Amino acid sequence: MLRGLSLRVNVRAFLLRKLGRPRAPRAEPPPGHHVKRESGFTLVEVIVALAIAALALSSFFDVASEGLHRTGQAEAMAEAGSLAQSLLARVGSELPIAPGTTTGESSNGYRWRLQVAPYGEAGDQRAWPVAAYAVSAEITWGAEEQQHSLLLSTLRLAPKEEAR
Repeated sequence: MLRGLSLRVNVRAFLLRKLGRPRAPRAEPPPGHHVKRESGFTLVEVIVALAIAALALSSFFDVASEGLHRTGQAEAMAEAGSLAQSLLARVGSELPIAPGTTTGESSNGYRWRLQVAPYGEAGDQRAWPVAAYAVSAEITWGAEEQQHSLLLSTLRLAPKEEAR
């Protein structure tokens, strides 16, 4: 039994020599005495964080701006399409079906051109019981350097005019 006890003491002595003595927990500094701590952020870390945040916000604003621009384009295209459909619907009811071109401008800045032309070959036109006309409505908007346009076309039928 004595031998086992001496072995324990030797192991403990060996560990103390190799690992050193265990440190006692730090005592709180006396009042008024400041201890240097290594917590918080350095100036470099703050600058890097701000640079990353600036890049992220810049990318976000670019994407949001592009989205708003595309939304505006889609709204303008939808409004132009609505105007073109309205013009095509007026041909034959409010506007006569006769070859020619009519132009105008809407109150919200869209310029339009309505064109009516005979459809088909001359032989086909004589053989058909009614007259066929190609009707197209072209809507343009925007400044000269960034002008946009939309073209819608349809066919309209009308009674043949009697030869005079």
